[in-house]
Amino acid sequence: MSTSQINSCLIATGTYLAILWRIFLSRRWWVLAVPVVISLALIPLDVRFAFVALILAMAAIMIAIPLVYYYALTQESRWSILEKTIEITDDGLTLTFSSDKMQSHVITWSEIASTTAASNCLVIRLKKNRYTFLGIPLTAFCDEQHLRTFVITLRNHINTHNHQTTN
Repeated sequence: MSTSQINSCLIATGTYLAILWRIFLSRRWWVLAVPVVISLALIPLDVRFAFVALILAMAAIMIAIPLVYYYALTQESRWSILEKTIEITDDGLTLTFSSDKMQSHVITWSEIASTTAASNCLVIRLKKNRYTFLGIPLTAFCDEQHLRTFVITLRNHINTHNHQTTN
């Protein structure tokens, strides 16, 4: 197997949602926290503000759940949870799916924003919107060297493309 290829790769839907929640909350934590903190600060004036804090927290969570699930039901989310082979090519990342129902797809270098690690996964963030990503489990790599080489090759392509587009 080439160091720029990963065979039989998929992540569990729960892992995908955990990463999605982490991304969502890292940017929107204050939406949940501010109303609750204000209500908790007002408890010395009236104990009933504790109930207001609880109600506000629940309301914020109920609003956030559909937003997160909206992003979980995108085409890009299927790329992460379906079994596939990923190969780094000059054009981008080629995804070849095991299922006959999904056609191969190329994620071009211009569509990729960055790479990070989260929840035992390599997360490839896409530029489409802030909540789209491709998750690759670290267990899909043969060994540490395969992971390191794949990430270096991936980042070199991303940096080269970003450098070309800025010039």
